[in-house]
Amino acid sequence: MLSNDQIKGYAYQDKKTKLLVERIPKKSIAVVVHQDIDMAAAEKLISCRVKAVINFKKSMSGLFVHNGVEVLLDAKIPVFDIEEDLEDDLEGKLILVKEDHLFEGINGSWVKVCKLSRYSYSQLRQLKLLANTHFAEQFKKFVGNSLDYGDKELDQFIREVENLPVLRQFLGKEVLIVARGANYERDLMLLKPFIKKKRFITIAVDGGADGLMKIGVKPDYIIGDMDSVSEKSLRSGAQLLVHAYRDGRSPGEGRIISLNLPSKRIALLGTSEDAAITYAYCSGARKIYTVGTRLGMNEFLEKGRIGMGSSLLTRMKVSHALVDLKGIHSLFVTESDRGLSGWVLIPAILVLGLMSLSERFELFVSLVFQWWGGG
Repeated sequence: MLSNDQIKGYAYQDKKTKLLVERIPKKSIAVVVHQDIDMAAAEKLISCRVKAVINFKKSMSGLFVHNGVEVLLDAKIPVFDIEEDLEDDLEGKLILVKEDHLFEGINGSWVKVCKLSRYSYSQLRQLKLLANTHFAEQFKKFVGNSLDYGDKELDQFIREVENLPVLRQFLGKEVLIVARGANYERDLMLLKPFIKKKRFITIAVDGGADGLMKIGVKPDYIIGDMDSVSEKSLRSGAQLLVHAYRDGRSPGEGRIISLNLPSKRIALLGTSEDAAITYAYCSGARKIYTVGTRLGMNEFLEKGRIGMGSSLLTRMKVSHALVDLKGIHSLFVTESDRGLSGWVLIPAILVLGLMSLSERFELFVSLVFQWWGGG
């Protein structure tokens, strides 16, 4: 019988967490190679109901502040970093975590593999304090990189915008772009009645398609590398726009070809989120709403991007037509409401439902909120 500080289970391992979460069975142990676990990855691991997370990299490096490890601990999922050089592939092996050591089951016996370091809340507090001491240096590097690449890529960005083929379906329409960012599914659930009433043209960025499908909305377009979106979403009938990079590479094209699905290659500067926003705007979209897209330094660093030059150019170009709905669910949930979050969201959903029935009621509600907030 296992004691409370022992964890046993089968290990599932992948260099990319977003691929691992698509196949790992419940109650397994996730073995990742993921420097600074981001919120989106943490939420996916939680939804997979893993027993623990073991990381070949630093789950929290202390170079910048993020909450990926913390939300895993909040979900009662312990997080460990491997402290030694280890080249073993743990995929499919029965493993045991005991007294901060990793053991592998071999021929009925437990063989010690390596030492682990377990994260605690006190350690996370210390790492956040450390990250704050690095802020000035990290921020200067990030801003410098963003401005440098923004300047270098400016002419190419302008050429691409001027020569981008226009999709007439977008002309004068409202467009919803969904990316798989932190808490994006909560935002979508809250916005569900509004989305269905508005009848947006919907563009999903990779795995954002699965979030839309979960609320019963089939994406009109899916754009990206196609590596973090389910086959079910790819076969939903959405038009597939495979993002190609400036060097000609198109990582997602192979998968689409293997599934024998029709697609179109789209070559645009920057991230797939940037491409989706730029494509919709240049095709004449009247208003663009976004959910789950990356915004600031911490989110880009979480994804291993040390700057946001292309995103800076994109936002500067289209910001007058852009409405960012990221984190809208947090308007209705405060720290003291966490234990009652389900009840707190009920009036929010009812309000949005009523808003979806009447534009006059939408105006009335907005005036009430302004009055309530002292505006």
